[in-house]
Amino acid sequence: MATPNPSTSAPSASPSQTATSALSYGDFFLTNLSQSFATINSDNQADTSATADGGTATVYNNAVVETDDTKVLTFATSSASGENRDFFALAETHAIIVGNLFIDAGKTLSFNFTSTLDLETLKNASQQIDNASAIREVSFFLYDTSDIPKEKLPDYLANLLSDPDSIEKKPLVFFSLSGNLNTLSNDNYLTSKKSENVTISSELKDSNFAGTQKFASIFVRGSVKRSFNNQANITLVALRRGQAKVTAPEPSPTLTLRSTKPKLLGVATQGRHQGATSNRFSDRKTMKVTVGK
Repeated sequence: MATPNPSTSAPSASPSQTATSALSYGDFFLTNLSQSFATINSDNQADTSATADGGTATVYNNAVVETDDTKVLTFATSSASGENRDFFALAETHAIIVGNLFIDAGKTLSFNFTSTLDLETLKNASQQIDNASAIREVSFFLYDTSDIPKEKLPDYLANLLSDPDSIEKKPLVFFSLSGNLNTLSNDNYLTSKKSENVTISSELKDSNFAGTQKFASIFVRGSVKRSFNNQANITLVALRRGQAKVTAPEPSPTLTLRSTKPKLLGVATQGRHQGATSNRFSDRKTMKVTVGK
């Protein structure tokens, strides 16, 4: 699959200049893994919600995970927009990928990776109560799971897939990008973190945290190399989390909805399918919903 970018992965219909909007994009590509995965599984989710009272709210999600024996890729675009009077729109995506592999004594585990974040928020300057926020995080961790008995390993990996935060081990290797934008707050940031076994070969970064139109973007290219003196069982956990949200004003229990039945402007799809070979797996979820006028 060709590497997507925010301009091609975002909704084709851009919000009007009078709308309050938020865009959250993130991706992670792991390639050229020196050792094939023994097992790899993923969980890919996309959720949307929207309400409007005298206004219009639109949410859009496109979330993808693809894996095979030596490759992992995941990307997601979430966007939300609203205009006119009261509205609320929230688009969220999250994905978890858990891969397990065995390394022989004296061997080195290596792979290349690229990762991108793109966050944008736009507030209607004439509406003081409008707010837009965008959050995104992509990360991966390598853990030594050699101490897990072979017969218990499948259950252990299944538990990580459902609750990746449950692991109590210190990662051997890690890398993460995270960002946050909020039009009504000064709590805006764009950060990257890595362990000593991660080498960054290229990094491009740009941001604007002031005014009614904020943005933050970063692209990182790097590689991982880790040698093992003894035979080891290694588990990869990769995460992608994010949301885009717009509100005017903050929703309250007494808000009267103009329409409680969303008007679907696009096809909501979700599914998993095997590719041409039995070791390739793809999971895509796409949806677009508009409520109100």
